[in-house]
Amino acid sequence: MIIMKVACVLITHLPIKSELRRHLQLRGKAAIVTVQSSSGPKVLDASPEASGVASGMPLQEALSRCKDAALIEADEPHYRAVFNGVLESLSQRSPLVEKSELGCVYVGVNGLESIYGDEAGTVAALLKSVPHEYNARIGLAEAKFPAYVAAVLSEGGRATWVPDDVGGFLADLTVDLLPISWESRTRLHQFGLHTMGRMASLSLGSLQAQFGAEGKLAWELSNGIDPSWLLPLKHEEVVSESLSFPSPAATLYAIMLAVEVLLGRAFAHPSIRGRYVRIMSMEGRVLHKPPWTRSFAFKEPVNSKARALVRVRSSLEALELPGPLEDMSLTLSGITGESGLQSSLFSDVRKQDQLRDMMRQLEARLHTRPPIYKVMELEPWSRFPERRQALVQFEP
Repeated sequence: MIIMKVACVLITHLPIKSELRRHLQLRGKAAIVTVQSSSGPKVLDASPEASGVASGMPLQEALSRCKDAALIEADEPHYRAVFNGVLESLSQRSPLVEKSELGCVYVGVNGLESIYGDEAGTVAALLKSVPHEYNARIGLAEAKFPAYVAAVLSEGGRATWVPDDVGGFLADLTVDLLPISWESRTRLHQFGLHTMGRMASLSLGSLQAQFGAEGKLAWELSNGIDPSWLLPLKHEEVVSESLSFPSPAATLYAIMLAVEVLLGRAFAHPSIRGRYVRIMSMEGRVLHKPPWTRSFAFKEPVNSKARALVRVRSSLEALELPGPLEDMSLTLSGITGESGLQSSLFSDVRKQDQLRDMMRQLEARLHTRPPIYKVMELEPWSRFPERRQALVQFEP
């Protein structure tokens, strides 16, 4: 049996590090990067000087803990661009690279020793893939979550190997490292469950009764059980066009003219001519504010400027810009050679096609892989229930 070896390449506080590179006057000071959510503004990231502030925390609570912190509106397109550059660089080192949360990448390292000499050489190669100022750290294990925890415990520019006793390695560590919501972590602390060892000592049923699916996930990970597979990064074909406005544009008329021009250029591109597009995204710079962005996932793929314009115009009628746009870029992705209109004669195949389309639309809107999973049989004959089946992230 081949044992999977995983390296977690972690850039802690990528948003705040990116902002401090642009705002040198904030270095050494408390700063909070904020983002809007359905429940109001919350913390996306915070500098180490913002004591007591954690990612996912409501902004109001964060300010009660650190009143003098400087607030920065999240520039998520910039953070994604930095992260995508790191992903591209790591893809040159290993054929198996999985994109996780912003700043976190999982890399399959099986066989890389033969290329880079040994594990130390592999670690050095991975660290060189990340710009030095982001001070990446690495964790190595036989599963993703222990590798992530090891990366968190590492110092910048160094690596930590997880021992064979994964449960013992995790036992004394805080439950704040578990990939569950901030609200669930807060409730765990209220119940006196501060460490993963304490979590692991409880019964699975009691945690599921209180926390549902997050309780099951937290219990399994605290026990060192992480059967999730590495999902390789997909290199998607895209076509991008951009323009600058003669003077900042703030009206729907000016925006639609720009969209029409950019769509005309994009659909005339040789690589897309005669093909269909599923997703369109736009971005424009706003003076002294984060860029304005908007994404559209077409229910049915489009193959012309006219069809795309009809669908985009209705979505932009209630457009509210954060300020005049200085420029605009437009990107077409989800490029396919098929219209997507032909249905299969077999209902199961048709349902799979519909599910894939839904996943692509969700990914375009969320800017990340949707948290949708399917059950896969591993060892149905095993006497241990957790070994019989596993949740695997659905791949469109």
